[in-house]
Amino acid sequence: MDSMVASAQLAELQMFADGVTQTLGVARGLVEAGRYVDLAGLEDQLGLLCAKALDLPPGDGRTMRVELIAMLARVEALSTALLRARCPAD
Repeated sequence: MDSMVASAQLAELQMFADGVTQTLGVARGLVEAGRYVDLAGLEDQLGLLCAKALDLPPGDGRTMRVELIAMLARVEALSTALLRARCPAD
């Protein structure tokens, strides 16, 4: 694969990941504020992000690894916020 094409793929995927990260942040903020959040499609976006990361050349994939690990932490934080909203402490 041409290095320019690979670099473009990585840049595009990083922009996509930034968008998903923003979505996760907004969703968490809304949940923590007691608002309803529709998460339809989020799982598909996360799956697409992971699949595209696997399509990258190994070096670029390793670059995305750090971002994907951070995203997992954001997904887990959203999950925790959803559980707290569903079962508030008495």
